[in-house]
Amino acid sequence: MVSYRRVVGWLLSLVALVMFLLTMWRLMLMLSTQSARQINEDVPCCGRYFTSLLWNIFLLALFVLQHSGMSSDAWKKLLNHVGIYCLHRPLHFICSCAVLHVIFYHMSVLPGPPLWYFDVDEYPNLWLAMFVLHCVMWFVMWAVAFAADPMEFIVLRQLFFQSEDMIDDKVRSRHVGVAAFLVVLWVHMAMSVERFLLAMVWTLYDLFGHRASTYAVYLVAETKNKQA
Repeated sequence: MVSYRRVVGWLLSLVALVMFLLTMWRLMLMLSTQSARQINEDVPCCGRYFTSLLWNIFLLALFVLQHSGMSSDAWKKLLNHVGIYCLHRPLHFICSCAVLHVIFYHMSVLPGPPLWYFDVDEYPNLWLAMFVLHCVMWFVMWAVAFAADPMEFIVLRQLFFQSEDMIDDKVRSRHVGVAAFLVVLWVHMAMSVERFLLAMVWTLYDLFGHRASTYAVYLVAETKNKQA
């Protein structure tokens, strides 16, 4: 008989997968397209934009706290304690996608000229090169993530292996293709103030904000002891 936890787990995994695909599509559009909204060449008094700056910093900090908090050993121990550790990845994906959507639609435009800006109409060859480069980088990120572990990529690994009492014994980075992602963040036709803030925070987080989880190793050892 199928337990209710597995039913809920499969439903959450499907929701997480749909949200992940929609969020990644929106992220690709956000980071790899150029719009008039990204260019703000006027430089008014910045005092009235201080609240907008703090709001953008709050949104980026919310993403960092959510992402790190739900990857922490304390969170995993809590889920394991209440018997729903198999829901860790679906919950993580759903919450990450929700926070990213808040960033997509609620980041404020900040004043000031762009750090650099190349007009698409004036430099069509450069735009084409940027377009091809971004396509290649996104393909690399998707391909590497899928090749590393297809089941985990579609948020079903923990549910699939739970029936066999198997736990992943590989401690890997959750953010594959970091180099390709950094290229997408920084190699662009226009670098506005708010994009620079986002690129800087995500670059520092990708480079220094991750650590391998020790709780997965603990669960593996515990499982092997039970099987011995």
